[in-house]
Amino acid sequence: MKTKHSLKLALLALAITTLAGCPEPNTTDSVAVNTENTQDTYLGKIEYQDQTITKASAAKLNRQIDLQRASQLTLWAMPITSFYHSYNATKKNLGLNDDAEPVIGLYEGYDAVYPFLTANVTTPYTISIVDLSATGPLVVNIPEGSVFGVANNAWQEPIKEIGSGEKETLLFVGPGQDYHQDFKGEIIQNNTFMLLYFYRVLGTGEDAEKLKTAVTAYKLSDAANPPKTKYLTFNPKPEDKVFIGTAPEGMEYWELVNAYLQKEPMADRDRFFYAWLKDLGIEKGKPFNPTAYQKEILLEGVKTGMAMGQAIAFNKTQEKFASSLYGTDSGWEDAMAGMNPKIDLETYSMFNERTSYTFEAVTTSAGMVSRVAGKGSAYLGSYYDADGNALMGGNNYILHMEPNPPAANFWSITVYDIANRLIIQNDTKRADLSSRSEDLVTNSDGSVDLYFGPEVPNGKESNWIQTNKDESFFVYLRLYGPEQAYFDQTFPMNKIVKTK
Repeated sequence: MKTKHSLKLALLALAITTLAGCPEPNTTDSVAVNTENTQDTYLGKIEYQDQTITKASAAKLNRQIDLQRASQLTLWAMPITSFYHSYNATKKNLGLNDDAEPVIGLYEGYDAVYPFLTANVTTPYTISIVDLSATGPLVVNIPEGSVFGVANNAWQEPIKEIGSGEKETLLFVGPGQDYHQDFKGEIIQNNTFMLLYFYRVLGTGEDAEKLKTAVTAYKLSDAANPPKTKYLTFNPKPEDKVFIGTAPEGMEYWELVNAYLQKEPMADRDRFFYAWLKDLGIEKGKPFNPTAYQKEILLEGVKTGMAMGQAIAFNKTQEKFASSLYGTDSGWEDAMAGMNPKIDLETYSMFNERTSYTFEAVTTSAGMVSRVAGKGSAYLGSYYDADGNALMGGNNYILHMEPNPPAANFWSITVYDIANRLIIQNDTKRADLSSRSEDLVTNSDGSVDLYFGPEVPNGKESNWIQTNKDESFFVYLRLYGPEQAYFDQTFPMNKIVKTK
């Protein structure tokens, strides 16, 4: 025992001697101790104990992380929530209960096209939204003639442009689905189960009317004995409840996200978004039962995210959308936001552009971004007046259209409400004016003055679109067959001016 005790004393003495001989530490290399350290950030003050973040500040930051992610997830999900909600609304409006029935809807006129985001009243729509997980692979036969359209996946990306003018037999195949390898026709592999295809028939007269219902569609499993294609005309009566395609806010938004997540395969580009969703209670293969905290975050996130979506869509900047502003100070912006409908480019996938467009519209095609003069279509949007104020339905406005708008086919002006991005509902049941309007009054030099407001200006009935008090709005100019003056931006566009 004495030996061990003596050894301990000796080692202690050696340690003291060694420490006594060491130089003092260089205090200039150490971090100063501060028990009340704070940092000013854009989230406010962050508190530290020396260099360690306090529990209270860590909780504050973790909540902000979740809120920011929920807001960005709102923007990320805009294409799919709009698509899924449009599918649900279409089924209800057409009275469909069977997901496996490949019905084609006919929509023409003010009341018929109302449910679709930023629909055009001037031209009719023929639309089919299909769940390939219910139908299996789908055969669509396109007749010869002037039938032009596109097929989109659930992200509103074009997977097939329709419009060669030639007869085509198409087979749309969902993820992982089998089909006859000897199928005679074009096979389009869709990367989502949800599919939308729509087309327009250009031209007029009896032949054009026949072409509207000349497309046939049936399940591949019925190919040996195809049933007659079912066309349904949507023509709601005043007393009918109409379901709109605008994606809802609140928890319904996240229920649509969850529906997509459970049904569709995950794209590799979205892996991090799926991780964020998992933290907020949305996970593939599991029920969506958010905790009280998760629900709070999701509700706050979608509210802020929708505001962000409007900020991006209605206030495009050169920094985010280099090619989207028309002229230097015209008050008009490219509604497509300079988007490539393919979204996935060689070095990145478009996010701002996709968010901007799908906040206010639905479906994309190559023709919508064509740069060939006289082909396709172009879309300009105006969201504020000449003074930079919102276009408010209780005010009166005038838009002076210069002579010869650069449209090889025709041009149209349409007014939409901000809340739902749908054609404005008014007493006159008119939301648009166009170069095809029979009663449009043109000035002696070929220019046109268009009026927007709650009351018709004296003698201007033919050139007036009624707006609603306490309801702000925005305006689209469509150019069908945009000409070179549009691409060169040499055609002068004027701002919408508030009048007395």
